[in-house]
Amino acid sequence: MKKTFLLSTLFIGFILLAACSGSGKKEESANNASADSGKYSYTCPMDTEVVNATPGNCPKCGMELEKVAIAAVK
Repeated sequence: MKKTFLLSTLFIGFILLAACSGSGKKEESANNASADSGKYSYTCPMDTEVVNATPGNCPKCGMELEKVAIAAVK
C-alpha cells in the first residue's frame, strides 16, 4: 500500500513539474517574439531617408518598404 502511494505521489509530482517547466518556455518564446519585433524597421530602397516602424509603401515614390535591421538604419 505504501509503495503504491509513493509511486502515485512521485508520478503526480513529475507531471506537475513537467507542466510548470513547459509553460515557462512558451512565455519565453513569446517574450523573444516581442523583442524581435523591435529589431527591424522598414525603409524605401529609393528614398533611404524614409524609415518606418511598420511595413507599407513609401510616401514619396510609392514603392514597397523593405525590412532592414535597425543597426543598419542611419
